[in-house]
Amino acid sequence: MDQTRLVFILHGQRCPRSLPNRLLEKFGQHFQVDIHITTSAVSAEAMALAAVTQGCDFLIAVGGDGTIHEVINGVMRAPAAARERVAVGALPFGTGNDFVRSLGVSDSVEQLDGLIRSGQVRRIDLGRLTLAGGPEGERVVWFGNIASLGISSAIVEQVKRLPRWLPASVAFYWSIVLTLLRYRPRRMRLLLDNGEVISGDFISLCVANGRYFGSGLGIAPMARLDDGLLEVVMIANAGSWDFVRFLPTLRKAQPVLDARVRYLSVRSLSIDGQACPLEVDGELAGHAPAHIEVVPQALRCLSALGAQEGVH
Repeated sequence: MDQTRLVFILHGQRCPRSLPNRLLEKFGQHFQVDIHITTSAVSAEAMALAAVTQGCDFLIAVGGDGTIHEVINGVMRAPAAARERVAVGALPFGTGNDFVRSLGVSDSVEQLDGLIRSGQVRRIDLGRLTLAGGPEGERVVWFGNIASLGISSAIVEQVKRLPRWLPASVAFYWSIVLTLLRYRPRRMRLLLDNGEVISGDFISLCVANGRYFGSGLGIAPMARLDDGLLEVVMIANAGSWDFVRFLPTLRKAQPVLDARVRYLSVRSLSIDGQACPLEVDGELAGHAPAHIEVVPQALRCLSALGAQEGVH
């Protein structure tokens, strides 16, 4: 029988220098182990595509939400038959680490080893974002966690301008405060899968597969990774004092009881808006207009929570 193959894709700047040797010591005796270290913002996607195409059993993204996002997009570019063999895992060493919260995964190498050995593989949904045609035509971006427009995109831009040595929570909260002080609602138009049209001025619009963004804020408390739905969270005009009031509720991943906040469940929707950049899993992806849909059970994923494959 062929030896189980593990491929690790490490963020070249986020991961400790000692980690590659530690991974080899931990997994090398029982598995075939390949370790790749990223050298650019998009190299993880190409590495993931190659690993899946060449045939690996477990593909582990080692970094933050951005690294996981790139790995997922690389996996989804591979042929369907190759994707059915691989299970994607995560070892979080990033700034936000929001997607892994919905998987119950930590930065523990021992936990990762236990998940692999026990085969705790869960099928999860993915979001598929299709951006309107540009010079290169339509572009598809996959996401495991959240796509959003409005102030969240502005916050991502602000975070990227801050020094990288700042702790994640400090960077996010400082960026939120700075952005709230000057951001104004944007006009958006939504066409839902049931034909309903919603137009208005929103400070934020989130389309969520996972619950958390912004370093642990439970923006979409009803979101589930495997329910075949996306949760839409629409927030009308809100300021810095509102954020302070909402913060304890968001930290608990509970619904915000405020008339300016509305929650919906959809399978797909189209979004248009004026000067509305999109962020996907914490990475800037483009601008509206865009179409977003859920693809049920699209990815085999290592998870410490939820049902394993074949158990529902």
